[in-house]
This record gives sequence, structure tokens and C-alpha cells, in this order.
Amino acid sequence: MLRKPDLYNEAVALRSKGLSYNEILKFVHVGQGTISRWCSKILLTKEQKERLLEKKRNTPLIRQLRRQAIQCKKEAKVWAKEQISKLSDRDTAQILFLSGILLYWAEGTKQSGCKGIEFTNTDPDMILMMMEFFREILKIPENKFRITVRMGHKGNIRRAENYWSNLTQVSREQFNNPELLNLKKNSKSLEKYPYGMCRIIIHNVSASRKMAVLIKELAKKFCPRSSMDRTRVS
Repeated sequence: MLRKPDLYNEAVALRSKGLSYNEILKFVHVGQGTISRWCSKILLTKEQKERLLEKKRNTPLIRQLRRQAIQCKKEAKVWAKEQISKLSDRDTAQILFLSGILLYWAEGTKQSGCKGIEFTNTDPDMILMMMEFFREILKIPENKFRITVRMGHKGNIRRAENYWSNLTQVSREQFNNPELLNLKKNSKSLEKYPYGMCRIIIHNVSASRKMAVLIKELAKKFCPRSSMDRTRVS
């Protein structure tokens, strides 16, 4: 812990940089009255005074926005629970069917001439849902699944592969060699995603064709106008 003279010098230095008393208290742990007494004779520049005045003006607005955000989250949670509760258990298969198509449409590999299926994501819930879709809807045999882990070269590959193996229930023997990425020095990727990305790979031409047709037919049903527009452009 800093001694009194050190605390005083630290407080004065921070005030000279234009910090408010409350901001200084985050670094110098003394009473606010002490900070005020130590720094009362320090003259601030015009720019520093304008910054503190603007900060003071915005404080009530920031508090109001935070309260609104909290209330909005509460309302969203209540609304979401009500909507989900309306879904019947009898519709589970249909929900899985539509969810799988939409997720693959958004995140899956759809290159022309692709001879299989590839789906990559960092979200474990999304990976779980797609594995359920592949197994229950497309009826993919277990021996057809391959998994590739993509992550920074400094990551714990063994831990990541164990994690995705337990999650997907795909044997480690069916894992491909990992794809190691050279991340930038300031990258936070490994902190945000310690298990990297999981890529589900299915080498099956029939399944790939089914996915392509499912996406096309779903688009026709729910976005008929956009389908017509694409036909005209082509």
C-alpha cells in the first residue's frame, strides 16, 4: 500500500491530468475530502474543465440509459419466455427441422460443387442443435461425422478436442488434425473462445444435395418475391 506522501503525489499527478475527484479515488484510496484538500489549488486547463463539465452533464443521462437497458432486458426475458411457452412439445421435430435449415443457411458451407456438409461455430448450443439436426432429420450415420478444431496456435488443443468430443459425442478417433491459427498479439480470441471453433464435416453428397434443396424450397415458401428477383437477375 502507498504511504501518505506517495498517495498525495499520485493524487496531485492525476488531478493535473484533468481527472475528477471520483476518478482519482479509483486509484488513490483515501477519503474524498482528503483528495479535495490535496488538489484544491491545482489549476485545470480550459479543455480539462470542459471535459469534467461534459462528464457531469452526461452522468444523469448515462444512469437513465442504464436503467432503461435493465428494464428492457427484463421485458425481453418475459416476452421470450411467453413466446417459447406457446410452442407445443408436439412441434419439437418441426422446430428442429426449421432451425437446422436456417442455421445451416446462415453458417454452413454452401459452395457450388461441394460434395459434403461443413458447419463451423464457436457456440456450443448451436453445435448441439446442428448435431441433433444431422442425426434426427438427415439421419447421418455416426461413422460419417468428422470434427476439426480451429483455434490459435497457443491454445490448449487437447483440452479443446476433449471438450468438443464430449459435447458432440463424436469419438476423438474421428477428429481431423486441428487447424492452428496465427493470431495477432493483441487478439482476445483465446480469452473469448478458449475451445476455439468446432467444424462439423460430413462427406456425403446426398446430404449436401438435400441441404441445398431444403434451403431453396424454404426460401421459395417464405421469401417468394426475393426468389423471383434472383431468377430475373440470373
